[in-house]
Amino acid sequence: MSDFDYGNARLHAMKARLLSRRTLEGLAETGSVPGLITALTNTAYREAVEAALARSLEEPAGLECLAEALRNDLVATVGKARVFFRDKAGELAALVLRRYDLHNVKAVLRGLAQHVPANEILASTLPIGDLRPADLAELARSANFRGAVDLLTTWAVPLSRPLLELRARRRGEGADVPEMELALDRWHLQTARRAAREAGDEGKTYLEALRLEADAANIMTALRLVGVTEAATTLRAHFGTGETTVLFIGPGHIPLGLWAEAARQPSVTEAVNTLAGTPYGATLRGAMEKYATANRLSVFERALMRQQLQHAVGFFAADPLGIGVLLGYVVLKTNEVANLRAIAQGLMLGEKSDRIRAELMFAD
Repeated sequence: MSDFDYGNARLHAMKARLLSRRTLEGLAETGSVPGLITALTNTAYREAVEAALARSLEEPAGLECLAEALRNDLVATVGKARVFFRDKAGELAALVLRRYDLHNVKAVLRGLAQHVPANEILASTLPIGDLRPADLAELARSANFRGAVDLLTTWAVPLSRPLLELRARRRGEGADVPEMELALDRWHLQTARRAAREAGDEGKTYLEALRLEADAANIMTALRLVGVTEAATTLRAHFGTGETTVLFIGPGHIPLGLWAEAARQPSVTEAVNTLAGTPYGATLRGAMEKYATANRLSVFERALMRQQLQHAVGFFAADPLGIGVLLGYVVLKTNEVANLRAIAQGLMLGEKSDRIRAELMFAD
């Protein structure tokens, strides 16, 4: 029996419990956040919603109650996958779920730097990776983000390594949180790519997912740099070089030099034209019309998320007996939760149901 057989069978059963497009679009008709919460008690979210209702001090239950239910359900379902896989499959699964450790450490560092209360920091974490709720609570109570890094080092957590290396390079000056986040992303991509290659054929799908993840991040970095006249000066002060390549992670499918070229363009339109020949050209061009109206880079981020969603669905077919099933499930479940949050937000703002449905994201 393959190392993936048992886990993938469980994930396919969990995938069958995801809400259908028809159900999600119907939830946009519930009229209010309390109405949405009530409707969710008739779905796979019943247990999480009822637990959140029991703890809720809101009357009637509102966004905070729903946010807690969605968070706890995501942690319970995706976190369950940790125990489904053994041996080499377990090692790859742990790498896939390590993205949540990165998310959590970034959330803690960012919150501590901004003096956010520990309970608010913890509300934005998702204890699915190796760092458990008690670990995150202790990190969130650190005096400052430097103390949190020291604590991670004391625990010998692997992702403390890039933070220590950054601290050593910036001795006497100190590193800020954005630099730490970049160091974490680069370290994760580098170590995960190495592990995926060492896994041979079983790691090919994960390697492709890492490339897509890197490319999406680099596209948004390039677009944010467009028209920033002081970028070279700021980079030189932080990194000792004015080259924008220090801000990109990779490699993905696209050479870092092309990202730098896109970032140097005088307008977003010209940056998109620079990337026209890449696998993301059609996606970016398709988002240009909406960007021209909204003038928000989040339009491109959303378009890229949709493309990644399509790839995730493809992982089920491309790698049905390997890590592709976990990769696909994580993206689909995360997208479902994002859709439910979008519905709640729309209902709270009093938007019409057709407007809410237009904001939902589905795989073809």
